[in-house]
Amino acid sequence: MNKQRVLLLCAHSLLGESLENVLGQEESVELIGPWDFDASVLPQLSQDTPDVVLVAEAENESEKAAALTVQILDLYPDVTVIRVGLGKDTVRVYTSHAVPARAVDLMEAIRGLPAHHPGNSQTQT
Repeated sequence: MNKQRVLLLCAHSLLGESLENVLGQEESVELIGPWDFDASVLPQLSQDTPDVVLVAEAENESEKAAALTVQILDLYPDVTVIRVGLGKDTVRVYTSHAVPARAVDLMEAIRGLPAHHPGNSQTQT
């Protein structure tokens, strides 16, 4: 079985330890890290060649996580970056992989997304 090499980047030790425990139990994952959550890790990515970089962020680190994600994808376009947030119920997946698609596929993807309409939270009576 091929294992996915997952590099965990995290600034908070408690969150990092929790994710390390979860990922460490998965047979399909070879965990690298946790490493510190900053741009100083960028040169190390070429040496450890992860398949996925998991960026675990706290609520106040969203901008820093976004900047780091862009830097990783710019320098290592074959790596998938997944961002998870402490206290959020979302996982964001970023990849620069191109996949073949047809207009029908694009429309299906658009229709599958949740609709968010700012300002329409009030119900009309």
